[in-house]
Amino acid sequence: MTSRPMFYILDGHALAYRHYFAMGKANSFSTSGGKPTSAIFGFAKALMDILEKDQPAYIAVAFDEGLSGRELVYPAYKAQREAMPDDLSEQIGQIQTLVEAFNIPILTRPDTEADDIIGTITRQAEAQGVHVRIVTGDRDIFQLITEGVTVRYSTSQPKAPVEIYDLARFRERFGFEPPQLIDYKALVGDASDNIPGVPGIGPKTAAELIEQFGDLDSVLARASEIKQNKRRESLIEFAAQARLSRELVRLVYDVPLPLPLEDIV
Repeated sequence: MTSRPMFYILDGHALAYRHYFAMGKANSFSTSGGKPTSAIFGFAKALMDILEKDQPAYIAVAFDEGLSGRELVYPAYKAQREAMPDDLSEQIGQIQTLVEAFNIPILTRPDTEADDIIGTITRQAEAQGVHVRIVTGDRDIFQLITEGVTVRYSTSQPKAPVEIYDLARFRERFGFEPPQLIDYKALVGDASDNIPGVPGIGPKTAAELIEQFGDLDSVLARASEIKQNKRRESLIEFAAQARLSRELVRLVYDVPLPLPLEDIV
């Protein structure tokens, strides 16, 4: 473990969803007046656990306020997702009030996804000598992993385990380096975000292509060398779609949110 100070960045909506499904459906947490509180309760418990057990030097919570313009480039981006359940939606404002009551900064930007805020702040924090741990349920964040960045990952499934991804764990799981996740997902796509990828290219094939050629540009440039007919033809036919998918997956690091560390103690 690094001796550098620790900065926890929480994906607010991902954490709210996790606790809504983990606690709300099974236990029906609510006030005496019937107001739902499962996500609020779970979020508070998660914050307390982090503050008491890990005692980070810095902490902040990022929330979504849009799609960072990806929907303009590709209108189908995340278009298939169901709306947030009403009984969760009405808890988000209270969760933000809760975060403010903890004196923890909320990081948002109009029309911007939390992932891009997290990417920007992570790189700023790294440059200031801080170890970053990101709490999320989104594997796109794995592209940020370095020696100084780890991810505490869990999905919204009620019994989903919490896993810590560092460089070693990522390499063991995927077989390539974190920045190559962008090229991998450009090939395989992502149904949860409606990212198309390349038809017929599944996770195993995508990993093999990344291992063999290194990155998406090299895969597409040398597609004619691939012996398997369907694989070769699909890569050639859907090359533009693969490049579009890469742009949808790649996080941005230039959201205008400066990070004064003294403000997030």
